[in-house]
Amino acid sequence: MEYHLYADDTQIYTPCSPSDSMNACRDLERCLEKVSTWMIANKLKLNPSKTEFIIFSSKHAKISTNMLLHIGEACVAPSEQICNLGVIFDRHMTMVPQVRKICSSAMVCVRYLGKIRPYLSDCSAKSVAHALITSKIDNCNSLLAGLPSSTLRPIQRVLNITARIVSRSPKFTHVTPLLKSLHWLPIESRIQFKVLLILYKSLNGYTPYIEELVHPHISRAGLRSASKQLLMVPIRTRVGYGDCSFAAFAANAYNRLPREVRNSQTVDCFKCRLKTYLFLFI
Repeated sequence: MEYHLYADDTQIYTPCSPSDSMNACRDLERCLEKVSTWMIANKLKLNPSKTEFIIFSSKHAKISTNMLLHIGEACVAPSEQICNLGVIFDRHMTMVPQVRKICSSAMVCVRYLGKIRPYLSDCSAKSVAHALITSKIDNCNSLLAGLPSSTLRPIQRVLNITARIVSRSPKFTHVTPLLKSLHWLPIESRIQFKVLLILYKSLNGYTPYIEELVHPHISRAGLRSASKQLLMVPIRTRVGYGDCSFAAFAANAYNRLPREVRNSQTVDCFKCRLKTYLFLFI
């Protein structure tokens, strides 16, 4: 049983196999009963109406969705999706609801930008786009790593529309030259940039809470690759979900980087070299 504690929120979770899901649900109930007892002893109350319960699984996993989580006299049914720190997770981890949320909130600002664009200079329009649109696209986008292009295409469409508005280009103008002129990376490259930046900070002690997820590759045969300072890619039993994990996605992307980028001495230098490298593939 694992947990995360926040200022006004507590998360309890446990992994299990599909055949052991009922036992895991009973373990959660016992844990919540102890939490409720502690809260009552400290003049607090566990609110079942605000308690959410979700089962994350593959689309092909045979897990009953009719399980109920009993909290005192209340019963909590499994949710199809939940909001965690502003990010929407669905029970199959497709992240489609989160993509829809990003596109919905960003498109509102895109429409407003389109209305006031004639009254803005090019520099001001670009600043407004960064403040109101690309900031929404980049917010928590590392959680979208490894998703198929079909899922990310709506976000890319929002970015393309924004680029055409900022550059005052016609509706059907080819967008790749516009993105290059604005120095904007496509959505998949933006996600890769964010993940690699987090990884670089972790390897250099800026984010120590992620250090346990990445490990250096140790060559037992004394190969020439041992001097490249690569990272170990974990063995995944579920490739579809495993490749989306931070440990696998970040290690694979980091190992593909040129040594010059990996050996950057400062964060600003790494960001500059990484963005230049990613622009080579647009």
